[in-house]
Amino acid sequence: MKYGNVTLGKIEAVWNKLGGEDGVNQFLRGELTVKGAELLKRVTTMAVSGTKRFVANEHRKETNVGLTGSNFEKLFLEKVEENVGDAIIAIDRLVRASLNASIRAELGSRAEIKLAHFFEVLKAQSGGEAGVLLVNGYANIAYIRGADKKVWAVDAYWGSDCGFWRVDARSVGGPSGWCAGRRVLSRDS
Repeated sequence: MKYGNVTLGKIEAVWNKLGGEDGVNQFLRGELTVKGAELLKRVTTMAVSGTKRFVANEHRKETNVGLTGSNFEKLFLEKVEENVGDAIIAIDRLVRASLNASIRAELGSRAEIKLAHFFEVLKAQSGGEAGVLLVNGYANIAYIRGADKKVWAVDAYWGSDCGFWRVDARSVGGPSGWCAGRRVLSRDS
């Protein structure tokens, strides 16, 4: 029997996963939560250095950032970060397509990184060589606070046709998401 697009077999499978009638009642009372499948899978970590003062525009050449989008230019290019400490950056692979809200929820308090750290990771692959970041034209994503004090999804794509990084920033509240396979940077320390 079908109810819309759901078959009775699927309803029974959910019933069984929740533990039958007792589990369903606990779920409906809010006493049982269901955790979704893992969204991020750890690829590696990378140690990054701190700095007394960082301004992205002063590091574009050494990092090989050749093209920046208008949001990045407005919110990050002249932003000053001071007294940035050393850190360990985690690099994860996005297991399935997702919106920023879900990615940030899974990362929790580790989600936001510093712009100085993001640029250091980009600099390690400034020639498009293999490394922790994708250099196949797919996005490498980091959540970074802009000059407007809001957190933005900063993305970097390696342009093999032009030989440099393309960097921009997107609203974390926007309706567009990220495809599976992209890399996500966060704090591991």
